[in-house]
Amino acid sequence: MKIIVHVDTGESWPRRVEAAAKILVNRGGGRILGLFGQMASTLPSYSFHGDKDVIDRDADPHRVRFHDILAAYPGIDVDWHTIHSVNPGFIVSEVTANAQFADLTVLGQIDPRATNERVPADMAEQVVLNCGRPILLIPYAGSFDYSFKRVLIAYNDSRESSRAVGDALPFIKGAKARVEVVRHAPEKADPSDWRWVELAKRLADHDVDAIVETPAIANIGVADFLLSQAADTDAQLLVMGAYGKLGLPRMLRGSVTRDILRQMTLPVLLAH
Repeated sequence: MKIIVHVDTGESWPRRVEAAAKILVNRGGGRILGLFGQMASTLPSYSFHGDKDVIDRDADPHRVRFHDILAAYPGIDVDWHTIHSVNPGFIVSEVTANAQFADLTVLGQIDPRATNERVPADMAEQVVLNCGRPILLIPYAGSFDYSFKRVLIAYNDSRESSRAVGDALPFIKGAKARVEVVRHAPEKADPSDWRWVELAKRLADHDVDAIVETPAIANIGVADFLLSQAADTDAQLLVMGAYGKLGLPRMLRGSVTRDILRQMTLPVLLAH
C-alpha cells in the first residue's frame, strides 16, 4: 500500500506523516511518499516557477525531519519528491498527478489562523475532484485515533457516495460503521428499502459491522448534522463523496463538502 503525504513549511505536516504511518502500521506496512510543494510568500507572476535551489533549501530540513519521523515506524519504506515550482496551479496539478498512483493521499485542512499560508486554498478540492483516488483530510488541530474502528459514512445514493464507500473499504475493515442516508426531506426514507439493506450487506462482506440510518434532515444543515453525529458516536473517521459541478471540474457544486472542509473536527475520507 502506498500513501502520499503533502509536506510544506507549515507546522501541521508532521501530524499528517504520523497519521499515514499509523494507518500503514495497522495494515501491515507499506510505502509513504513525502511530497513537498508550496507557493512563494509573494508571487510576482502566475507563470513564475521560482528558483530550484531556493525551493530545495526550503524543502531540505523538512525532508530530513520527514525521514527522522518515519524511522520510528518499522516496515515502512520512505520516498521523497520536491515539486520544483511555487506556482499554485502547477503545485496542484503535480499533487493531483502523484495522487493518481497512490492508494491514499493525505492532505491538511487549511488553518484559518495561519498568517503566512503557502498552500493553495483550493488544493484539497481540486485534487479530490481530479485524481480519481481517495483523499484523507486531517484537521489542522486535534489528535486522532487512526485505527478507524468507529466510522461514520454519509451516503446519498450517488456515484460519488458509492465511490467513497468502495475507496474506504481497505481502511475500515473490522470497523463498526454508522451510515447516514443524507437527504433533505421532511420524512425519513424507508429503512427497509433494498438499497440500504444491500449497502449494509456490502459493508458486511468486507468485515464492516454497519447500521444504516435514514434520518429526516429538515431543520439543520447537512454538514452540521454529520459533524454532530460524528461527535455523538465518537467516530474516528467520516467517509463521504465530494461533488463537482458539471462543466466546472475544479469547483465544488454544493456547500456540504466545502462546509465540512471548513468545519471538520475529525479526519475525513473524500472520493469523487
